[in-house]
Order: sequence, then structure tokens, then C-alpha cells
Amino acid sequence: MTKANGEEVIIDEEQVAAKQRVYLIGGLATVAACAFFVGLGDLALLGPDEPRYAEVAREMFASGDYISPRLCGCLWFEKPVLLYWLGSAAYHVFGVNEFAARLPSALAALTTMLLLFRALRLIVSVRLAASAAVVFATSGIVIGYARSATPDMLLAASMSVALLSLFRWTRASGRKRLAHVALFASAAGLAMLAKGLVALILIGAIVVAFLTATGLWRTIWPREWSLALVIGSAVASLWYAPVVARHGWGFIEEFFVKHHIERYTTNVYGHPQPVYFYLFVAAAGVLPWSFFLVPAATRLRTLRPRTTAKDALLLLAWIWLAVPTLFFSFSVSKLPGYLLPVFPALAIIVGFEVERFWSGDRSRVMKFAGLMTAAALLALGAGFVVYLKREAVPVVGWRNALLIGPLVAAVVVACALAVSRRRLFICSTVVTVVLVAIAGVTLLFPKASAEWTLKTLSLRAAAELRPGERIAFFIVKEFAPVFYAEGRVVCGEGTVLNALREDILAEALENEPSLLVFTLTRWQGSLEGDPRFATELIGEQGDALVYRVRLRR
Repeated sequence: MTKANGEEVIIDEEQVAAKQRVYLIGGLATVAACAFFVGLGDLALLGPDEPRYAEVAREMFASGDYISPRLCGCLWFEKPVLLYWLGSAAYHVFGVNEFAARLPSALAALTTMLLLFRALRLIVSVRLAASAAVVFATSGIVIGYARSATPDMLLAASMSVALLSLFRWTRASGRKRLAHVALFASAAGLAMLAKGLVALILIGAIVVAFLTATGLWRTIWPREWSLALVIGSAVASLWYAPVVARHGWGFIEEFFVKHHIERYTTNVYGHPQPVYFYLFVAAAGVLPWSFFLVPAATRLRTLRPRTTAKDALLLLAWIWLAVPTLFFSFSVSKLPGYLLPVFPALAIIVGFEVERFWSGDRSRVMKFAGLMTAAALLALGAGFVVYLKREAVPVVGWRNALLIGPLVAAVVVACALAVSRRRLFICSTVVTVVLVAIAGVTLLFPKASAEWTLKTLSLRAAAELRPGERIAFFIVKEFAPVFYAEGRVVCGEGTVLNALREDILAEALENEPSLLVFTLTRWQGSLEGDPRFATELIGEQGDALVYRVRLRR
């Protein structure tokens, strides 16, 4: 109750709080829309992975066979099926394009952000929930993988649901408790469908470590574990049961032995990195918030997880960070995306520190975190301008505002820190990241599509394909044609035919009237100079060429 003009006015505090939550969720949704969805389909599919995964989903969509993943018509058991199912559903709604291929990852990132907000609001406070959600949505690696047609964000989302449901399971009762058991188990099953056996290993290890450290084993009844096992197995069996029944040992050997055990224990896939690689990925991936890990680490020794829910949640986050980092650090094959499931945990850890900073914590380590964050953002804003100028990216008219926008926002960050306006500091940090995302989409994506991908040449080749004609590669393996030519590519060892010698290409042509062959300019002479081949140049893009090649009869 308060007074206005001498009259008593009754204020419904719950109504005010509800209205504030609506505004807060609207702000989070705006940040997520800019970070995850704006220009989602404007960049051509990148690298070897995006075109392959997008094409497997397309072939599943076209064939109606939702059990056996295929690439270029050949069985392909490298990853589980969840990304392909969701990609196929997106193709049904939005058509076959880059936006639909990436939509599952963007929605998974949005789901994770909203889940963090809701779970932390119920467990601790609205302010901490907002801090963690914002940190997650504006972490560099999260923005990148939310815009990538790969299964990593799906694993991160499903693990987040599972682990936060476990936490609430241990503190709930009655029907709510059973609901959290079911949600935990269902999410664990979905994680298996997203990334395979590694999801079960990571979730299991985190659960065991957390329940042991907190002494919560005794609060979970055996019948609850049994129910979780039944539900999780049922969800995972939606695909694993029919695919094993259909393909038997061939699937088990390819999927579990080759793409789980051999990928972890050998360098057969060519991704070696030092043992400390993932420490760097974790720290760099959460930029621009990385420096708040310093004060977070100093508080570890003060945790009392057996006495407060807040400290127990923080302990879960640290275990959630540590287990996958250690597990993947000992893997011979390392890629940054493997570590993506730890970033919701990092968002919780850093979110605690951001909330303290917002509340006025003036400790030395917190001042250091703020100073280094401001310096990093100034470097990012200035570097963005320098890079675009150096690369001669065309910037005219209103686009000039996008060019300097991140730098202006970063200057506001520094000024806010200088005058101790901490809330302005955090808000302008978020604005800086959002502006970088929007400016990157608008200014960089057109140039990147032309220079970093072979979309243009792939579409040219696809248009030139004659009935029954297919694509192959000569001493170069590019995957853009796999998607943009709708899978009309010759299968070979390693998913597509990449002829490393002229005789391999000649052997492939024995069964084909002609092939459209992608190669590089440095191999042009080898292809044109071989007397067995009749060649016709179809198109070129940068260093890449595509020929129509047939055998001279």
C-alpha cells in the first residue's frame, strides 16, 4: 500500500511481479530473436557437416523412410535421427532451404534459454534467472551453434531439460515429483536420439556425481528409478528398436563401434587437439562474459550444497561443466561442438556473478571482470569495423549505422563502467552482442556465402545435370553440392566419391555415361590432360571448377 496525493492506493505486488515477468520475457524473446533467428537462412550451408545433415533430412523427407538415414541414397549411420526428424518436419512447413535446415537448432537454443529462466526463477530468483538466460543467449558459441544445422544444440537442450528436471525432482513431492521424473527420463531419451550413447554417459556421470556430493541418493526411491528407466528406454526405442531390427549388426558396427568407440579412441577422423583444448573452448565460448568466471572460481570453496538450494544448484552447474570437459579432453578426436552441452551450466555459473555485479558487488575480482569485459567488447567493436573495411565489404547508406553500431555500444559499456552504472553496463553488453549478430547477418553473410561456400557453383551444376547424371569429385571433397544438387552425388568411401587418382575416376565412369566432376584449378591439367577423358567446363567459382566428364569410347 502507498499514498498518492494524500490518498491510499493499494498495489497488488503479485500483479506487479507478474507484469514485470511479462516485460522480462519479452526482452529475452527479443534478444533470442536477434541472436538465433534473424537471417537464419541467409547464409549458405557451411563446411562439411551442415550440407550433409541437411541432405540426410531432405532424403528422409523425400522418401518418407524415417528409420534409415541415407546420404546420396546410401545408408549413413554417423549420427542418430532426432535432427533429421526435426529437419524433415521443418521442410514440410517451410520447404527445403537453409532456414528450415537450421530451425531445429535455433528452436533448441530458444528452448534452453527459456528453460533456464523458468527453472532458476522457481529455484532461486527472477533476477538470477534473467541473468543466466541472457548469458546463455549472448554467448558467442551458443549463437554460432544455434545457427548451425548440426545435432549439438539438440543435445545441449535435452541435457538441460534432464538435469534441471533431476534437480527439481529431488526437491518436489506428489504429482510434481512424478512429473519431474517423467520429464528427466524423456529428456534423457531424447538426448540419446540427438547424439547417441555419449548422451547417456554424460547424463549418468553428472547425476551420480551430483547425488553423491549432495547426499541426495537416499531421497530417490527405487520405483522412481524404475519409472525413469522405462520412460527413457521407451523414448530412445522410438528409433533404436526399429533401426536395429531392420539393419542388425551392420548398424551396430557402424554407429556404435565406428562412430562412438573409434571416434573417441582414435584419430581416424582427423580432429586431434591438445588435452587442454576444451578449457580454451569453455572460456572462449562464453565470451563476452568469460571474465566473470574468475570471481565464480573464487567462490567454489564457500559452497554449502547440503544446506541451501542455491548452492546445490551451483554445485550441479560446476559438475555439469566438469564432467563433459574431462570426458572429451581425453578423447583423441576433438571438435568445439562436442562441448556445447556445458554452456547452459556455464550460463548458470556466470549468471550468479552477473547478478552479483548487477546488485553492486564491489570486490576486486568483480571489478577485474567488469574491466576486462569492457576491454573485450571495445576490441570486438573496433575489430568488426577494421575487418569489414579490410575485406572491402560494401557498406552504404543505413548500413553504416550497423557497421559502427557495435563499437558505439561497446563505448557505452566502457562509459557505464567508468561511472559505476552497473545495470547500464550489463544492458549495453547485451546490446553490443545483439548488434554484432545483426550486423554480421546483414553485412557479412552475402560475402561469406559467395566466398566461403560453393552454393553458387553447386546450383549451377545442379541446373546442368542431365537425367540420370550425377556429381563426383576429383582430389577435392566438397559437400555443398550434396545438398544443393539434392543428393544426386555418387556414393563412395567416406560418403561421396572423391577420386584421388585418374584411374579411380575412370573406373567410376565405366558405369556412368558422364559425371559432373568438381575439382580445383591446380588439378585442372590432370583432368583435361588425361587421354581417357572428354571434358567440358561447366562453371567455376573462385578456385573451384566443375566439368562434365565422360570416357572416350
